[in-house]
Amino acid sequence: MEIRFNHLSSEKKMFYTFILVHFIVWSCIGLIRTVLPTDSLEGIYWGSLHDFGTPKHPPLAGWLTYLAWIPFKHDISIYMLSQLFICTGLVYIYKLAKFFLDDTKSMLSVVVMEGCWVYSYITGYYGFNPDVILLCILPMIAYYYYKCMTSDKPSNWIILGVLVGISFLNKYQTGMVILPMAIWTGIFNRKTFTNKYFYLSIAIAFLIFLPHLLWLIKYDFFPFMYFNNELSSSSWYNHFTAPLYFILMQFALIAGVLLLYFLPCAVYKLPIHLKSLDDAKKDWFLIIIGLIPILLHIIMGFAEGGSVRPRWGFEFWYLIGIILYYFFPVNVSDKGFKFTIKSAYTAMIIIFLSLGTLLAVEKNYRSRYPVAQIYNDMQVAWSKNIKSPLKYIGGYIEWTLPLTIYGENHPDCILDTFGYPNPWIDQNDLKNSGILIIDRTKEKIVEYTLLSCPYLPKDYTIEPIEYKFTVKNAFGQPREYSIYYFIIPPKA
Repeated sequence: MEIRFNHLSSEKKMFYTFILVHFIVWSCIGLIRTVLPTDSLEGIYWGSLHDFGTPKHPPLAGWLTYLAWIPFKHDISIYMLSQLFICTGLVYIYKLAKFFLDDTKSMLSVVVMEGCWVYSYITGYYGFNPDVILLCILPMIAYYYYKCMTSDKPSNWIILGVLVGISFLNKYQTGMVILPMAIWTGIFNRKTFTNKYFYLSIAIAFLIFLPHLLWLIKYDFFPFMYFNNELSSSSWYNHFTAPLYFILMQFALIAGVLLLYFLPCAVYKLPIHLKSLDDAKKDWFLIIIGLIPILLHIIMGFAEGGSVRPRWGFEFWYLIGIILYYFFPVNVSDKGFKFTIKSAYTAMIIIFLSLGTLLAVEKNYRSRYPVAQIYNDMQVAWSKNIKSPLKYIGGYIEWTLPLTIYGENHPDCILDTFGYPNPWIDQNDLKNSGILIIDRTKEKIVEYTLLSCPYLPKDYTIEPIEYKFTVKNAFGQPREYSIYYFIIPPKA
């Protein structure tokens, strides 16, 4: 539906202006870097393989990253893609909020999300990845799920099925949302289980996910090795420290949201009331859908004891603004609305300056990798030993992926598939072409060489060569890095 800006109320004009400014500001933050984040580089490469899976995740993020990259081959397109998804997610939070709040508070439930730094930090440090897609698609799933529960239009069920299928095609964590949805449905709307459109929705989701499922079966579900490695515990006390750290970081994430909510209340002395639990369906919808995914991550941390990464829970806080304004209602005046908008802009400026300064001053190869110099030096080293062109490069992906994406001839990157054969590489061609291995230590070079080239004899001599390069921050301050490389020649 077309939005006629000049016909909007002053509040809505301020709201949509805020969304537009958010898009522009956070699309530009990543340009302080000289290379894309590793997640985005992985996405471009995975997308270029045109396959139904990756070593870590389902294929959707890779496909979208690659499609955004190929028309312009410029970093800004990836950052804009990221904010397009994030802002779409914010709009759907607003649409969902209108089921629970008046229009003013619905807008504010989105504005206070500026204090949730995942909506900004994630673009600067991770670019575009499956987590960004979740920031968009989770509010959309919740919105259409609620519509399905309150009306019986077939179109809503079809859209929900498509969204759930797409979400599973993006990240397996979607299951953390499906379980709470099933719980709420089982408690408050059991007649859904006799609705033919409910099963149509499931069928649509399954059909969308099916190509990836067949791919998983073909390759023995090897992406789950990545997830298992992340959760493996090295000590019994990790069963307690990992989930506690996860909880601490969740509070750190939403602290800014709480501040933006409570600050106008303190300035204008607005009384905050606890809502009476008089509408069980709505009350428990927000509690179950909004908080159980976080609880599931905590339980998983206690059970597995491995590294339950805090950012795995970040995308599931999209309901926090709605929860605050719904369960702790306040009377929002025109002054209070404007004050919250101004406070959100202040938060935006603070986070922008903090993250921008960090990206500018840090001398980190992840954000300021001298691709041209390293690619040229590696080409020279290769050509001294091998007559054929450099076709394959392997090792530590944070060293190799930038050379693959930005390098002139775009050599194929042999990705770490956790000991499984790399399904995207023709092993015969690999033998006949040779490989350039780059990694952090001599030991890693030996390990990766033997892993990538099982055809090599056990007594094959591996003598890594040290290579030093300098990273300079935005102010020209240098830092030297020392890495190693080794050339595996074509098999005679």
